[in-house]
Amino acid sequence: MSQAVVKTPPVTQSLPSPTVVVFSLILLGTIGAIAWAASELSDPTALPIRRVQIEGEFKHLDPEHLQEVVVGVVDAGFFRVDVARVRQRLLDEPWIREATIRRVWPESLHVSIVEQAPVARWGEQALLNERGDIFAPPREALPTGLVRLDGPLGAEIEVLDTYRRMRERLASVNLDIVALELSARHAWRVELAGGKELAFGRRDVETRLERFLAAWRQGLGDVWTRVGRVDLRYTNGFAVSEQAVPREHGQTDENS
Repeated sequence: MSQAVVKTPPVTQSLPSPTVVVFSLILLGTIGAIAWAASELSDPTALPIRRVQIEGEFKHLDPEHLQEVVVGVVDAGFFRVDVARVRQRLLDEPWIREATIRRVWPESLHVSIVEQAPVARWGEQALLNERGDIFAPPREALPTGLVRLDGPLGAEIEVLDTYRRMRERLASVNLDIVALELSARHAWRVELAGGKELAFGRRDVETRLERFLAAWRQGLGDVWTRVGRVDLRYTNGFAVSEQAVPREHGQTDENS
């Protein structure tokens, strides 16, 4: 009895196509390049910051000083520089209201500064900006000619808003506010040009101001040069004190 023999054809191993080879080499090269770049950029000194550009309108700030401040904080390269830290250091400068930092490829920082715009003195040693924020430059740098506002901490916006309303109403009779104070007991006092004073107390400030303006137009304005203080802390009226006349040097009182 004969048996059939099945012959298995020899297995031939095919080589990868040239396209696959090229693609694999490119992929390996790309991975290697990425790994090398990541290693290089992980070095804090890679791509060092070589230029700092300061932008803004400055009246009280020195751009060269600001550049020195930024350079003193930068301790890493382009990708690793701590932008938030640079910004916070700038905001520590009392004359800076806002600071924006952005990287400019490949070696620069662009710094945009908004300078504080003081609208009033606050107390003896600080200033107030248009938003009611307190900031305190060195005392010798405080500008002159600003109205002086004062009050408990936390009342800055209330005091500033009250000043703006009073300034507008008093300007209608050509009176200028030199100082406005809100006491710890919440009583209002206004100092006008020439050393004259208006005492409003704690209640009905707007009503009392209108009462004063009405009295001014009805004759108080005619004798204003003699007035020293107007006390408006009355329900239906006010009291007027005459301004003291300074004596000339050497003058004596006949009844002394």
